[in-house]
Amino acid sequence: MAYLKTTALAAVLAATGGLAQAQDIKVAMDQVFHTLDPQDSNYNVDFSSMEGVFERLISFDEDMGLVPQLATEWEANEDATQFTLTLREGVVFHDGTPFNAEAVKANLERLADQSQNLAKNSMFNMVDSVEAPDETTVVINLKEPFGAMINTLAHPAVVMHSPASLEEGDVSDNPVGTGPFRFDEWVPGEQLRVVANEDYWDSEWPKVDSVTFYPVPENATRVSMLLSDEVQFVYVLPAELAENVESNDNYEVLSREGLTVWTAAMNMNKEHFQDPKVREAFNLVVDQEAFLQVVYSGHGSVPDSPIAPNTQFHEAQEPALSTDVERARELMEEAGYGDGFEVEIWARNNSTEVRMLQFLKQQLSQINVDATVLPLEGATRSERLFGSNVNPETIEYDLAIGGWSPSTGDADWHLRPVYATEGFIPAMYNMAFYSNEVVDGAVAEALATADPEARAAAYAKAQEQIWADQPAIFLAVDEKMAGRKKGVTGVIKMPDGTMQYSHAAVEE
Repeated sequence: MAYLKTTALAAVLAATGGLAQAQDIKVAMDQVFHTLDPQDSNYNVDFSSMEGVFERLISFDEDMGLVPQLATEWEANEDATQFTLTLREGVVFHDGTPFNAEAVKANLERLADQSQNLAKNSMFNMVDSVEAPDETTVVINLKEPFGAMINTLAHPAVVMHSPASLEEGDVSDNPVGTGPFRFDEWVPGEQLRVVANEDYWDSEWPKVDSVTFYPVPENATRVSMLLSDEVQFVYVLPAELAENVESNDNYEVLSREGLTVWTAAMNMNKEHFQDPKVREAFNLVVDQEAFLQVVYSGHGSVPDSPIAPNTQFHEAQEPALSTDVERARELMEEAGYGDGFEVEIWARNNSTEVRMLQFLKQQLSQINVDATVLPLEGATRSERLFGSNVNPETIEYDLAIGGWSPSTGDADWHLRPVYATEGFIPAMYNMAFYSNEVVDGAVAEALATADPEARAAAYAKAQEQIWADQPAIFLAVDEKMAGRKKGVTGVIKMPDGTMQYSHAAVEE
């Protein structure tokens, strides 16, 4: 496969005299790419590879603070039903189409049109209309209050396509944006390459000629490619191999607390998980501290809420997670399952999630639960979990491992898609089919206002109820780690698990 053509890659670097002369950056990714249309993706690997090709109206800095991108200013009315944005002037898409309010209107209407069946349509189902009163002004009118709108617009999926490319209908494999890099080539399963956009609106960028991405699911192979200079950035760096990178003077580890909470969602359509004693037992039997060591070599923390500590409106919960195997066994006896039962656990087939599967299988055996583990290729998992033909009543898994990061930085885009009734898959990402009126009401209450204090109070109520109901085994909040060749700057790992490379540069 192309991502293992290590000799050829090394020859290219040798022939050009090294990275500083070539001004090309090569990146090893942890998954294959699914689509080049971020609006129709659920995967950080897709958002990350397209980050330099597309731009958003509003983006995030490396600490998830909101920053202007294609919009320079924004404001909301008091009841959070109308949002007005002022656009950057002098921007042109890669195909020569001007960026203006009509282009934004075309993209937001596509995202709001639920008949499109895009992966991110659900994020914009509250949009009633989009107006373009002049070239640089966009007005978004909502059907109901939605206090999280600005953060939602900053999600890495909410990119601006050239309206001409949308009309042609080939955006899934021929992306046309406004970013500092243009799409060059995609060989599915092998590589994806973007090249410098010499007509970029900010004359300071880009500073490298190209960025090439290689899908390399096997952890050790990615790190080996970095340490042999076949690639200059590893996304994602497996925690257990971080020391290998750190101990080499030519490379560095980038690490920061993430937004992702890893869970094993319990399918509450299964009779055994309808009993709260069983759900409590599953959380008590799992040793989260050991999980952190086995899966992440200690690079992370035990969850203290359904959402991560650096997510906006996070509220730590009591009691804290603890491990008590004897109490777990007692609860299983009380629920009538002292002899246990069989479960099927789904996850992806990458090295990290396979370790998660193996760990859970061993832990659950302590309460006589016999787990069959099913590691799935990423696209297969996506289809079986989120495909349009998914039927909540007949889907086969008992537990589904997943890590959810609210790439809006806001509690809404974790609590609503993962724990609200409206989030049942395949509509959104509630893999537990968990439904609670208190949670639904609190989420709706938080969205009905733009007042931060009122939103915080409502989200605190939702977190408390979810924590009490335990619809998932809460496993870990992982650190976001990447490996980078020293001298490469501007290629960074974000707290939401994505990466940015728009400001990539190589020190001479």
